Amino acid sequence: MNGRIIVLLSFTGIFTLPTIVNAQATAPEVAQTVVTVTDRAMPLSETAASVTILDQEFIRSTHADTAADLLRAAPFVDIAQNGASGGLTTLSIRGGKPNFTLVMIDGVPVNDITNLLGGAFDFSSLPVDNIERVEIVRGPLSSVYGSDAIAGVINFISRKGSKFSVLDISGEIGSFFRRQAQLDAAGTWKALQWSTGGTFLDVGQQVLNDAYSVGSLDFNGSVSLGPNRILEFGARWLDDHDEGFPAGSGGAEYAIVRTPMHDDARELILGTSLKGQLRPWWIYSVDLDRFSRIEDNVTPAVLNAIPPSLTQSLPASTSDTDFARLRFGATSHFILPRHLSLDLGAGLRRESGTANGFLAGVIPQAFNLVRTSLLANTLLQYSTERLTASAGFSFDKISGYGEVTSPRLGITWLTSEGGPRLKSSWGEGFELPSFYALANPSIGNASLQPERVNSFDAGLEQRLGTPRILASLTYFRNSYRDLINFDSATFRLENTSQAVIQGGELGADYPIRSTIRFGLDFTYQVWSQSGSTQPLRDIPHGLGGIHLDWKISNRLHARADTQWMGRRYDFQIPVPEDMAVGGYSNTELSGSYDLSRKFTMYLRADNLFDSKYQEYIGFPNPGTGVRFGIRYHALAK
Repeated sequence: MNGRIIVLLSFTGIFTLPTIVNAQATAPEVAQTVVTVTDRAMPLSETAASVTILDQEFIRSTHADTAADLLRAAPFVDIAQNGASGGLTTLSIRGGKPNFTLVMIDGVPVNDITNLLGGAFDFSSLPVDNIERVEIVRGPLSSVYGSDAIAGVINFISRKGSKFSVLDISGEIGSFFRRQAQLDAAGTWKALQWSTGGTFLDVGQQVLNDAYSVGSLDFNGSVSLGPNRILEFGARWLDDHDEGFPAGSGGAEYAIVRTPMHDDARELILGTSLKGQLRPWWIYSVDLDRFSRIEDNVTPAVLNAIPPSLTQSLPASTSDTDFARLRFGATSHFILPRHLSLDLGAGLRRESGTANGFLAGVIPQAFNLVRTSLLANTLLQYSTERLTASAGFSFDKISGYGEVTSPRLGITWLTSEGGPRLKSSWGEGFELPSFYALANPSIGNASLQPERVNSFDAGLEQRLGTPRILASLTYFRNSYRDLINFDSATFRLENTSQAVIQGGELGADYPIRSTIRFGLDFTYQVWSQSGSTQPLRDIPHGLGGIHLDWKISNRLHARADTQWMGRRYDFQIPVPEDMAVGGYSNTELSGSYDLSRKFTMYLRADNLFDSKYQEYIGFPNPGTGVRFGIRYHALAK
């Protein structure tokens, strides 16, 4: 019965590795910074957290249309897709459940806690037009962001503007009647630097009953308000429609009911931030943002047999959900004597969610919940040329749950010039129960407590040989408690189990020559749990990739990526005896050629070799897909 909650909550290539920068693999000549770890920009070499940065060059070279396409090339993350492009695509970090990863766009959290995913983000629904940078942090950051950041954080950062006028128009066609149109523009007008983007992507049937379309519009900018003060703002609108077999149904191969699920969602993201410097030693930021999402879902019954068993099948359902999150906060960064700095922050978060619908056409599924959180955090940091040590702490006061504290410690030490850099961090995090888990009339439980984690990692990075290979090795251990599972005895969700997930991450970057770089990443993890007789689902023991980037000439750039995924436990209601899936590889090849200064032609091919693999039992990959596109640089000289 534990599998039911999974349903309910749930050849070496050419690769652009130079633009993937790991916290364990950072070229010292590049002054990389990260904003996600402390909610302010800080040198990547000073953070003890495990961080991967995907920069603009990498994003463009992948020719990815959505975040799902893009993150398949990112190291040390497990991304899984229900069948074809547009199917539910979730991501796990170090074995954590998908809803344990906080996803942000320009620092605004976009996890929806009202639907049956329990707060997990669907990466197929996010186009990457006008995205300039992606920061991936592995490890809990509840000490900065509160709930939802229990396994890690992914922050998609938009371009804020450009000193030069930019206007790019592109069109794309591909397999499965794939069509895409995109526009990106940026420039400067007086004190305003601005950027805007829009995209529309439509994909026809790929396997069976799995059409998909998504559109987005966004605008971002920054205005100088005088010396030492700037106002940043942004807005993004998304409209997503997809259909396909629901999770847990057995997919196109095994689903007994052949009617597809239909899902329509609209999102609006608004954010603004005033940043300034009052004194040479005092930098401040005042932030206000709002995320809202409306989703309409029609899901057919998921049956285990004909005739179905009432205890092993799921009835049809309809639901209309409306979720909004409003946040207001202020932070101050103080530069103190003796290599010390102090960050202080406070904020307010208000979440509201409503749902209306029916189970089996007759049983109402309705709730209306509001949750308010007060957050205060602090971070003390000591930093020298070779050593950085930090201690952080947050205090959350949450309606219905009282006070929750989340500490975090970190250290990074360059042992000697040219020697290894050692890093280690420890932290605790928490995940509040989703509105769906609390209030669903069928399985919800208003007494659920937060899920918690105690996390530790330690690693080193070292440059070797000439040319210098940058190698990194990290050990991690996450101890989860009060995990929420479906209890067959009470027929509702309960805090029933604990789990320990630990493993290692290995990465390497080898610049073969100035135009060619080779790299690899590999993660191995093991787990154990108590309080449940069911295995942890959707957690592979091993995953990794091999990579190579080749700038063939000033005009021609080629890349490919091969990812490998080990077997993992899965559960599909019609075939409960089939419990494992995976053991597949996926190779993507892309390339671009500048026909002139104004025109660029590009090509991407997905899943070149293993065309019939499945990421979930019964949900086959549609096979090799090819896309061809042309980009017009309208303002290029």
